[in-house]
Amino acid sequence: MYLDNAVQRINTINWDIVGSNPSKTDTHLGYEFLRRLAQFFKEQSIKPVPPLYANIANLLGDSEEVNISDYCNSEATKFLSENMFVGKIFGYYLQLAKYADKNPDAFIYFSVYEPLIKIIEKGGLFILRHLELDIAQVANFPLQGWYERFLKKEAIDINEL
Repeated sequence: MYLDNAVQRINTINWDIVGSNPSKTDTHLGYEFLRRLAQFFKEQSIKPVPPLYANIANLLGDSEEVNISDYCNSEATKFLSENMFVGKIFGYYLQLAKYADKNPDAFIYFSVYEPLIKIIEKGGLFILRHLELDIAQVANFPLQGWYERFLKKEAIDINEL
């Protein structure tokens, strides 16, 4: 169920416009991703890893990686393979969806990836590297000490963004 919904969501993205519609509100989405990720590590009492390597399903104990091309249409697969930093997050998202089908309690952690997925759905673009989260043409978040900086930040309501 969760996997089917995630695949449908990914396959309905207009991949042709991704990166062509940057918005200042995407800054809030990047911020909220980092804040939610910091909260995940705190709640789970897991030593934080750089956001690029924050595969939540794996951190919860799942070792079954997913191949995007096994689930997504050709447009999504092409874009995500050409943009590996974006592809990594979408792979994590799919793996978490597959994991949540077997472990429904994990569903609450979809909210961590939600801000980055929204950026792409709106036509923006993010590039998550080891030491930075770049929201293309909008903002840059250095990731040195990111966990400590975002752990106590106030939540931003992203429902209307």
